[in-house]
Amino acid sequence: MDFREAEEYLNRRARFGIKPGLERIRLLLSKLDDPQTAYPSIHITGTNGKTSTARMIASILGVGGRRVARYTSPHLQSVTERICVDGRLVSEAEFASLLEKIIPSVEETDAETGDPLTYFEVTTAMAFLYFARRKADLGVIEVGLGGRWDATNLVRSPVQVITGVAFDHMAELGDTLERIAYEKAGIVKEGSTVISAVSHPGSMEVVAAACAEKECALKLYGKDFQLIYQISYGVDTGKIGQAIGIRGLFREYGDLFLPLLGEHQAVNAACAVAACEAFAGSALNLSPTEVETGLSRVTSPGRLEVVSLHPLVLLDGAHNPDGAAKLAQVIRNDLDYDRLVLVIGMLEDKDVRNVLRKLLPLADTVVVTQSHEERAMPARRLAAAVRSMGYDCVVVEDIGEAVRFGRTLAAVTDMVCVTGSLYTVGEARTAMGLRPG
Repeated sequence: MDFREAEEYLNRRARFGIKPGLERIRLLLSKLDDPQTAYPSIHITGTNGKTSTARMIASILGVGGRRVARYTSPHLQSVTERICVDGRLVSEAEFASLLEKIIPSVEETDAETGDPLTYFEVTTAMAFLYFARRKADLGVIEVGLGGRWDATNLVRSPVQVITGVAFDHMAELGDTLERIAYEKAGIVKEGSTVISAVSHPGSMEVVAAACAEKECALKLYGKDFQLIYQISYGVDTGKIGQAIGIRGLFREYGDLFLPLLGEHQAVNAACAVAACEAFAGSALNLSPTEVETGLSRVTSPGRLEVVSLHPLVLLDGAHNPDGAAKLAQVIRNDLDYDRLVLVIGMLEDKDVRNVLRKLLPLADTVVVTQSHEERAMPARRLAAAVRSMGYDCVVVEDIGEAVRFGRTLAAVTDMVCVTGSLYTVGEARTAMGLRPG
């Protein structure tokens, strides 16, 4: 099996969609000798910020010589992005070989349950097996959706992180913040430490109740750890990012450089540092140098990612109102530009109008596009939504062409922001010749 054949095999499983329940993945992993138990994991959920936080944790804990495995989703350009050890993505050849080896177990599981495994369940099992074979010291594992019945929820995790709770995936998780919080708090394990930046009072009550039931140590942002300061660097300085100070669980860390934009990324960094401290066990086992170096090296493609300065080109996968609000805050407060060209493509199952309400008032020109994802909203339908809200727009259906057109509209002092979906951003990165990372 080569990589193209592996992709085709997995894509055939995409039609099975999202299925609640751990029965299928539990059976598959048992056939593979439960590789997810071979190493401890830090398990991460939350509506937004999961991937960035996971990448920060992995970067920090990798500085001290630990072999750190990282599993994130969705991918932007290549499925290999999901599976990473020591900062290196699994190769296409390794990926194909890994899938080929587990296919007999996958198909046995399908036959025994009569309920085929999904794309995400199969890639999750592949990641767990790969990490065990690479003798990972720890896993940094991002939840795919929710938490309680997510396929990742069979890991052995002494530390869990809940970055925040907002509205998204309501059909699967519920239509109140409390219900969504309940699903996310489903990753909490007996006797563990839970790091949380949840701010909504009702959601926080749900998380606290889950921690009390499982006799966990709950550590809250703003109480047990926090930002001391946060100073954004303008892109005109040539040093994109921010200077931050963090009061962690055990000590303070000052003069940190975080090469990511946005106050919310600084909060994610505080959560990451607290999670690393909780995992290491004490201040003595996590040095300031590890925190400083790890944060300075972190990247998070497609999350407020600046890929050009003249004109300024910003890629951000904001796809729900909370993410769009954070993007809008950065555009208003942290970036210098004359005019904004907004290139946007969204999925049909998202809260499209509320995302548009956050972003359209900032734009001087709007270019509407669509990704190749089957759930993508047709560009002309998205354009109709834009126009119904009183804004004009141009339709360019192909994302690569839309980005190129947006750049032709922008002077060197302007900004082009590509957003609306991680799928949109992923296709934009490919069209711009950027490598998966």
